[in-house]
Amino acid sequence: MNALEEVFMAKRMKGIGLLPKLLLGISIPILLAILVVWILVFSSWGIWGTPFGSLKDIGADSLKELSAISLKESQASLDRLGEKIIREKALDVAFQLEIFARFHPRFRKEDLVKDPYLKEIAVQKVGETGYTAVHDTQGINYFHVNPKIVGTDLHQLADRLPAFWKILEASFKGPVSGYYDWKEADGRIRQKYMSLAPVRGTDLIVAATTYIDEFSRPARALDGRMKPVVASYLDHFHIRVQMFYLVIFLDIVIFLMVIYFYSRSVIRPIRYLSEVADRISMGELDTPIRIKASGEVGVLAASIQRMQTSVKAAIERLQKRRETREHRETYPPQRDAGEPRA
Repeated sequence: MNALEEVFMAKRMKGIGLLPKLLLGISIPILLAILVVWILVFSSWGIWGTPFGSLKDIGADSLKELSAISLKESQASLDRLGEKIIREKALDVAFQLEIFARFHPRFRKEDLVKDPYLKEIAVQKVGETGYTAVHDTQGINYFHVNPKIVGTDLHQLADRLPAFWKILEASFKGPVSGYYDWKEADGRIRQKYMSLAPVRGTDLIVAATTYIDEFSRPARALDGRMKPVVASYLDHFHIRVQMFYLVIFLDIVIFLMVIYFYSRSVIRPIRYLSEVADRISMGELDTPIRIKASGEVGVLAASIQRMQTSVKAAIERLQKRRETREHRETYPPQRDAGEPRA
């Protein structure tokens, strides 16, 4: 290849070739589609300030949220059931004391603590560890599960248990219920629920109280059993997601390799025909066209072959004409002796 041919070929090689164009034309739309799916499934995104979680995160978060909501709703339902049980217990004991007071109209309040039967009515179990107690509108306790508290003035608890005293003080005016914190011997703070109901016809008030978590304990136990199950599921879910990442990555690699080799198989005959056409244009008219292809490439090969034949025929005709002219110039035709001159 001479200098002129090299310059000609260098000009033609500028820019992006057919193979890169074909690769980009096929790969980019599909890769963009994969990217969009990837963003939707595996990435968090937003539009105009509105966040959208990925489907992967939504799936995991939904399971966690469902588990948390289920536990919360279960605990709330059991807590409401516990509140109802405590209120009904206070009302039930108050009604029993009311009946006792009706049948003992001359019974003095000072003698209440001396009646063992009345104590059985006044102090009853609530839940697992709770109990009922009785005090009057002056804050004096008459019945309690702890004998040391019987006869004491409950006003002394106002500073030590302000939340408890707030509920108790409100009971002097009518029925009331509420929560207060109770400090255990080991320092733990547990929440108690207390309901107070007046005994009609007297100045006595029944208080029913217990730890509210006694009622929601089954829900917490269920949560304890559910957490390992949810954690195991999430672990398997994340493993599957990672496997999906790996499969997608391998698919993309294989896909790009297939596109590359397929594009090369499409471009190879075109490059070959281009080289053949270049060689023919440079005068190598006997260059063989060894290609077996159909479709547009076959048509192109046949066209180049016809062009090759036509160029060879044209050159042969030109050569014959030149040889004939040279022959005539070298050997001009002889005139006869008797032929007159022009």
